[in-house]
Amino acid sequence: MFSANENILLRQHKRRVIEYIESTIPDNALDLGTSVMAMQVSCRQPGCVPLETAITIVFPKPPTKRKKNRRSRKEIGTTLSAQQQQQEKEEVPAFPQPLIPNLEESRIGGSFKTRILKPLSDVTQEDVLDALPPSFEGGRRTTESLCLKARDMAFAQIGQLMGNDDTADSKEGRRVVADYLKVCLEEYVARGCEAPEWGEPFAPSSSSVGGEEDEKEDRLGNEKVEDEAEGETADGASNDIMSMDDKWAGKGNIVFRVPDDDDDGE
Repeated sequence: MFSANENILLRQHKRRVIEYIESTIPDNALDLGTSVMAMQVSCRQPGCVPLETAITIVFPKPPTKRKKNRRSRKEIGTTLSAQQQQQEKEEVPAFPQPLIPNLEESRIGGSFKTRILKPLSDVTQEDVLDALPPSFEGGRRTTESLCLKARDMAFAQIGQLMGNDDTADSKEGRRVVADYLKVCLEEYVARGCEAPEWGEPFAPSSSSVGGEEDEKEDRLGNEKVEDEAEGETADGASNDIMSMDDKWAGKGNIVFRVPDDDDDGE
């Protein structure tokens, strides 16, 4: 709970931030009823800043237009086709041109939301300009600026964890963390930019499980092929031995001649 003095200060900071935002909106849009809301919200999710500033710009609703039909119901009959019924319905209200250039929400009476990762008391005009796209006067929020901010925040966190000095240990620690984050970002993109549970590694995906099963099947298949190859080699060796026996055996009769004693006397 805020005390009375804290509430007064919070309202003053809110009014100051709203004035920063209104200075980026054309006067004609403000005259038509564009309103700006700023509030300080707390975030308890992992990785969030404790207090941040949420900004909502609500654009006025365009005047409603109804398509006029000069013919009476008797002239067109008692039943109307689907196309005719659609024509009799109210058209989608919209301003001829967006109240904020290139911002469709300002043409159809929608709202634009952004946030600043700081409490209201710390928000500056520069922070407001960084949070608004170039459609607003002086806005600087682009895809490149958001990427640079995310990069700088990651580098700052690495330095705080591993140290920003030039010692060999600090440099090696930053390199190890950077390599790990590189692998994590590749996995993050491969999984459709869905982050794992806070503080937990990525859960095995169905594709990785299937890949492990395929690898296991390939390994078993290779072992089976090797066993068959060894069996064929053994059969071939036995066939070679049999062919050698057959060669020496021949097809006819074998006669052994034994020398006679008379032959020795001769």
